[in-house]
Amino acid sequence: MSTLVQVPAPPRGRVVLLSSTAWGIRNVVVSGLLERLRERLDVRLLVSSTANNALSEGCQAGADDMLLSVTGPPHDPVGVLLDASFARRHRLRSYDIFGRWNQRGRGPAYRFSRLVLKGLSRVGAREPVLGWLVASEHRRALRRPGMEAIRAQLRALAPDLVVSTASVVPDEAAYARAAGQLGIPTLGCILSFDNLTSRGRQPPFDHYAVWGRRMADEVLRLHPDRDPSQVHVTGTPQFDLHRTAGFMHSREATLALLGLSAGARYVLYAANCAQFTPTEPELVRALCRRLATEAATRRHVLLLRPHPADDRARWAGIAGSEPNLVVVPPQGADGRFGTVEAQVKLVSSLAHADVCLNMASTMSLDAAVLDVPVICVGFALARGSEEDRMAAACHQSTHYAPVTASGGVQLATSLNTLVSAVVEYVRDPARDREARRRLVSDICGLVDGGATERIRRLIEQLAGTSTSGEPSRPSLEPVGKAAVLR
Repeated sequence: MSTLVQVPAPPRGRVVLLSSTAWGIRNVVVSGLLERLRERLDVRLLVSSTANNALSEGCQAGADDMLLSVTGPPHDPVGVLLDASFARRHRLRSYDIFGRWNQRGRGPAYRFSRLVLKGLSRVGAREPVLGWLVASEHRRALRRPGMEAIRAQLRALAPDLVVSTASVVPDEAAYARAAGQLGIPTLGCILSFDNLTSRGRQPPFDHYAVWGRRMADEVLRLHPDRDPSQVHVTGTPQFDLHRTAGFMHSREATLALLGLSAGARYVLYAANCAQFTPTEPELVRALCRRLATEAATRRHVLLLRPHPADDRARWAGIAGSEPNLVVVPPQGADGRFGTVEAQVKLVSSLAHADVCLNMASTMSLDAAVLDVPVICVGFALARGSEEDRMAAACHQSTHYAPVTASGGVQLATSLNTLVSAVVEYVRDPARDREARRRLVSDICGLVDGGATERIRRLIEQLAGTSTSGEPSRPSLEPVGKAAVLR
């Protein structure tokens, strides 16, 4: 009599995925990455309460799936000096641009402290002082309240890899530091093209997944101690959605979804946040009135898409205030942003717009990927105001200056030039098409719809599991090596 011998299943690598934002949820859940990873790996998705409110259907997180938080000091002069010194060292214009904006309305004492900080940063930007600041910040971060609980959680989960989807968020940065202290490999998936240069210095990762060559070069420039072979060019799942048929409705279906009549044409205005554009509602109304007087656009609708993170109250009185204005919330019917429904609305509304308007937003890239003409709003109605200067300056920030200079977008510096640019693109949608293509190649990197799959393969390699499900030591050739090395 033969005896059945049960062969144990091959061990599965363990991965902890951190998603503290709705945008991270989009890249992990809506893209299908989480589902694919779970075919071969044991994956624990840890989310924040904010991101959990934006989860898509079928991915509800329990109490044990919450990211733990750390408590930072209310005033951290060393951290502030580090950010200023890091920005000066690497000539990051964003720091000064947003610093000037944030000091508006402040008294002489605050402005004096900024001058002192600027002076100290001249010393802090030099070695060995900068190295001391970095090391000091790291030591203090490891001792902050809440870090021991994070270390205990990671010990209990015992992952082979910790993956961050938004390293600029303090909670995810804390996990990256704790994992490094415990000897657990880390992968930082850079969420957005501004994250490396506009959000202060981030903790280093063992590996990086980046959009393209430009972002890979930024990682190596800002973190020269990183190994180029550990910077992996994958693209981002954000743009995979633009290449996936299920996320783009037909024109007729899109018009119905947006509540527009059959055959309607529209200009999509992707708004910013009240923090940076307090008078934007007045600008939108003025634009509506001007477009209604132009022969090329008098029958167009201005489709206003508020920013997902904005205060909805400031747009409450604008709906119906102009006959050619329609407000479409970025969330789905359930009030969530990180869902399939909300992302279908985003991709479809962009794809069928005649023009996309925005102020220094990633929406410029979303539109360019779909070959939709883009105009950046580089002004406020009150000319010469702090808001007006900010609107112009933010288009020259370190991350956005290449977009502005690409020729793939037009920068409007007044209401007149904005209206003229809209009319030009309505009449000739192919205008600047080649420049848009170059912009996408330069900033967005790989937009072939395969980023989610490349990230899946990379995570499986780094977690020590081959595509056959058997344990292996990963061969860590970077994806697209030629795009990483200069």
